[in-house]
Amino acid sequence: MSKYLPLISILFLTSCMNSRKDSISESVANNKQGVESAECSFSDFVKKFSENSVFQKKHVKFPLEIISDGYCFVDSDSVSISFVKESEWKFITLKDSIIENIKYIHKVDTTGYIVTQWGEDTGILIIYDFEKSGKMWILTRIEDHSN
Repeated sequence: MSKYLPLISILFLTSCMNSRKDSISESVANNKQGVESAECSFSDFVKKFSENSVFQKKHVKFPLEIISDGYCFVDSDSVSISFVKESEWKFITLKDSIIENIKYIHKVDTTGYIVTQWGEDTGILIIYDFEKSGKMWILTRIEDHSN
């Protein structure tokens, strides 16, 4: 038995070293994955937000504040603020539309992302404010400056 003891010790040590290497490799892989998910591409988020209505509702802060200061027949300087409840929410898409000549501009802000919907020669100008809440992006406000 004593002549097998060194062999068993070597096998045990080798096993521990491989286990530690695997553990370190797994830790590095998990860390890398965590960094990538934390810096999840906002454009990937917007794509999913624009394609999946259930996903979209989960990423909107209700009641959602909507500020409108566009053209008004009564008073051109009026600003209205309204709130949309979850039950009143209508699915929106934030994808470029070639037919309607609408562009979407993404801008990083210190507190989140701003997506601007701009229609060339159409008078459309809508700003969507997104903030990071934990690990999720949330639509927190819409500003409609269209005329």
